[in-house]
Amino acid sequence: MKIYDRLYKEMKFPPIIIELLNCPGLLRLRDVRMANNQFVAFPSFASSSRYEHSLGVCYLAGICADSMELAEKDRTELMVACLYHDVGTPPFAHAMEEVLQIKFGFDHEQNLKNLIMGTTGVFDREFAQIYQGQGLKILSVCQSREARRIGLDIHRIAHLAAGDSRELLSDLVNSKGMDLDNIDNIFRASSAMGLIAGECGETAKMLAGSFVVKEGQICLNGMYVDQIREWQRIRDLQYTAIFESIEDFAYQTMIKRAINLLLEEDCNTTVLDINSWRLTDSEMTYNVLLRHTKSRDIMKRVLLCKPYVCLGILYVKGNGVVNYINKNLQKIEKVAGEYFVDFMGMTDKKIKSIGIPPVVANFYPDKRKRMIANKVFLWNEEIKVCNSEDYPQGVLLGLFSPFSNNNFKNVEVEGKNLRKKISFRKSELEVMCNILEEGLLKNFEVSLYGGEDNGKAYSDFESNQLGLF
Repeated sequence: MKIYDRLYKEMKFPPIIIELLNCPGLLRLRDVRMANNQFVAFPSFASSSRYEHSLGVCYLAGICADSMELAEKDRTELMVACLYHDVGTPPFAHAMEEVLQIKFGFDHEQNLKNLIMGTTGVFDREFAQIYQGQGLKILSVCQSREARRIGLDIHRIAHLAAGDSRELLSDLVNSKGMDLDNIDNIFRASSAMGLIAGECGETAKMLAGSFVVKEGQICLNGMYVDQIREWQRIRDLQYTAIFESIEDFAYQTMIKRAINLLLEEDCNTTVLDINSWRLTDSEMTYNVLLRHTKSRDIMKRVLLCKPYVCLGILYVKGNGVVNYINKNLQKIEKVAGEYFVDFMGMTDKKIKSIGIPPVVANFYPDKRKRMIANKVFLWNEEIKVCNSEDYPQGVLLGLFSPFSNNNFKNVEVEGKNLRKKISFRKSELEVMCNILEEGLLKNFEVSLYGGEDNGKAYSDFESNQLGLF
């Protein structure tokens, strides 16, 4: 069986992997996008699925195993783990996962282990019915004659896929540094987004062959330092492009808001529960979100490309900022909402009549400029592959309003009858920055995104990307 890929062209797999390719759990990933939303700015990225990504990571695992001269058992277990590493990903990926984690205690890694090992844990009796009434195929395949000959260990596969630190090879699947997952992810996503062209698949394959075991840990071979730096460059390019797609930031915010509203509306029903991760993007959109009152209006706006108005993008920097922002988003929304309401001259009665909060916040962790966590050795000497400066954590904090200009009555300006518009000038957004920096965000550095220290220089931005919308 020949399988062709946009990055690697023809991919070859051993028979036991071929047998797993039509597993229902994997087939579900054909309708779970790599992107968390439909990405209007990157239409080809919006059509990239986690199924093709999973096959790509599995293919790189074979190259890596051959380079490291792993035994057949280790090689096969690593490839199966890479093939299944995303099988527990919910619809809309991280957007849905965050909500399930907060509301139901969803644990992605534990869910993945349960799936592969066939243990139910907290899941219901229909646990095995993952896609189209079918369950995973991995258990039966791993009990086949060929699997017994190789000596496959289903428990080890589960721990490798979940990035269990007790397994040395797990750092090849899921780590804080470069691994097979994010090698394929960065090159596949950037290629689909139209950011890079050419034979980037060859660079990915070279990086897959660059892993070595040194001092009891997974390291990188310094002979591939040029490819490592290229991966870093493309990673930074990708994240910068995503950050500058303001409308897509708004859509991501709207999807998270719709899921949260659905849970608020149906807190006493079973519309969403911990098992909702098994839905696909389409099922979640058309069978769930569009069928319920509060979430329906938001998802219609998403599908019709009518994003929330972006009031501004702030850059918040400091140690521990990601966890802090995640825990305090509602408080940030409240403070920003009060300023917005006062600025627009709205009354409580007017807000209640509209029935939606004036400001919704969301954030992106800034993964640019981060050092490679892996150690890189050229022969026996450790080398640096990027600046030694320790960059503090940073996030892009987006502030959006569901209101449209139609929500506001005409006002008289210099004798002319004009409709008041939702927009902040730079000075007004700086006031909001100061309010947040002196209050909720007093332990962090807060600035408008677009400055030289957190993005492009202001002069390089289009007028609608200055944090002023």
